Amino acid sequence: MSAENHIPDDIVGGEASSTEESVRLEIPKFNWGAFFIPPIWGIVNRQWWGVLFLPAWVFVDNMLRSESTLGAWTTVAGGGMAVATLALQTVYARLADSLALRRVQTIAEYDRYMRYRRVWAVAGFLVVVGMGVWITLFILSGAPSQ
Repeated sequence: MSAENHIPDDIVGGEASSTEESVRLEIPKFNWGAFFIPPIWGIVNRQWWGVLFLPAWVFVDNMLRSESTLGAWTTVAGGGMAVATLALQTVYARLADSLALRRVQTIAEYDRYMRYRRVWAVAGFLVVVGMGVWITLFILSGAPSQ
């Protein structure tokens, strides 16, 4: 066992073993932090592809709010893009823990990573709730739409 991080040597060395499989079984199948705020979670965990969700959502917003000559087709395309982005975000959230834990295994304890993961889930939930409240208050205040 490696003294500096309390992870069995066969995992730190990268060899596949039954110990590695047991650690993988303990990883939850869905990461709410990566789902709720993928651009921020991705940067912090060195998963740069998480940042790609930000321009995707900006594109969806522009498609849904634009006054295009295409009319309803713009809204349909924006809705389809929103569904596709949510689906990809779900896939990302399912893969995020296994990818992050591979990087973390050599620098942190498993328990520390799991605590860190829970903090991200709560922070992501609070960000989404806060944005929902802010958007609702903005709409109810009668602010002119563009």
